[in-house]
Amino acid sequence: MSPLRPAGSALALLFLAGLAGAGITESTGQTPPPPEPAVGTQTMEFRSRASRPEEADPPKRPMARDKEAIGSEHPLIRFWKKVQAHYPELKKKHAKLQEMLAQKALATSGFLPRVYGWADSITTDNPVLGFMFHLTERNFSAGDFNINTLNHPGTVSNQNMGIMALVPIFDAMQTIDSIRTAKHLIRQSEQEERFTRMEASLLAIDAYLQLLLAEREAALARLDVQASARDLEQAVRLMEQGLVLGADFYAGRSMSASLEQSQNGYLSKRKVALVTVNTLQGESADAEVSVAGSIPAPHKGPTKPLEQWVQEALLYRSDLLALQSSIAAQHSEVGRIKATALPSVSGFASGMLDSDNFNTGGRSYTVGVLGTVPLFDPSRDPKVKQAQAAEEQLRHEAASLRDLIQNKLGQAYAEYQGALQDAEILGRASADARKSTEMMAELYREGRKTIVDLLSVRQMQLQTEIGYWDSLARAELSRAKLYFLSGQLDDYQVQQIAQEIGGAVP
Repeated sequence: MSPLRPAGSALALLFLAGLAGAGITESTGQTPPPPEPAVGTQTMEFRSRASRPEEADPPKRPMARDKEAIGSEHPLIRFWKKVQAHYPELKKKHAKLQEMLAQKALATSGFLPRVYGWADSITTDNPVLGFMFHLTERNFSAGDFNINTLNHPGTVSNQNMGIMALVPIFDAMQTIDSIRTAKHLIRQSEQEERFTRMEASLLAIDAYLQLLLAEREAALARLDVQASARDLEQAVRLMEQGLVLGADFYAGRSMSASLEQSQNGYLSKRKVALVTVNTLQGESADAEVSVAGSIPAPHKGPTKPLEQWVQEALLYRSDLLALQSSIAAQHSEVGRIKATALPSVSGFASGMLDSDNFNTGGRSYTVGVLGTVPLFDPSRDPKVKQAQAAEEQLRHEAASLRDLIQNKLGQAYAEYQGALQDAEILGRASADARKSTEMMAELYREGRKTIVDLLSVRQMQLQTEIGYWDSLARAELSRAKLYFLSGQLDDYQVQQIAQEIGGAVP
């Protein structure tokens, strides 16, 4: 049997089980007040914004709380911070940002002069080099004009060292455009990192809500299994007294086994949720995770229309802003390539020392200006067209992203509205199911209903309550998705969600 039936079949069973006892709910639309908890039973706090009786939240059943939540940081915030610290994609985006910062520094260096130094030592009997070395060393004498000396200078040694500086004066706008491009790429990397941070926040909220939901489902299933076990014990006594048929007893025990099977399914779901949480925070798969609080009730009151969510997304979505920065960077790159047709001017200066013994020698310097003009560059036009085509692709990609944002927001908005409606319906159905179970238990004790009838109603109650909590989780996750898809799931929103979940033990 599936652990969660559609709400329609659950309500049908509810009517068959005796909806007449819950007539107040049907006639007034109000949910009956929560029953008093049993002695020694710990109830779970649930904060609601309901202001009218029909908006009142259905009563809660016991669920384990983490005592570490008292007077300390909320477990969701701790988990969220661990996810932010571990998320590999966020680290990758941060590394890319550092790369873009280095690229800007590299582009800025185009304004600065380049300074080079050199040193060499040459030994030769070449007449031309020998004559030149004597001149540069300021070591030329009249005897060096002797014909035999000129033809056979012998072995000549020269040590040369110097320093040279190249100073950019005008580089055809290459440095300015490169810096402008680097600035746009830095903004792109910053926005990508911000978007990835929001993505990690959404994953953390989703995983934590799924773990809370799994804890709640396992607790509800455990309570129903315990209640069915007590019902079966009572059935054994009634069967011994001849008040219950054996066929009814064994049919009831079979239904109790089905409840136990459902409990195993919910426990398995909790294990899967636990593995997901541990993976996101970089812990071992079977590490214990502290959880506290409860899935918050749906927000009452008016919500923003879909069009407003879309307009805010077009303003705040970090990935869209990153793409716009990428378009601006590519546009700067087009301008840089076009500017290569301009002349470039550089200054240069050098100083040298020539010696044959490291003690004496000649010093000299050279200064000048060099200008170059690209008279014919057949590769420039293809490069410009290639860069312009890349810019056009980015513009179409931005338009596609805008359409995708609107589509995703529409889906999330519909999911949120549907979850709110499901929560309202299943909240009333859960209250009716509890009332029906109480009435059926009384009828069973009076011998007017069988154990099969009672366990059927208990099973229906479990499915309805789990459906209610599932709708709450879907509503909260859909709301978080709306903030994420509109680019507003920042640290403040995560703090607000943690505050709504709560964590104090009553």
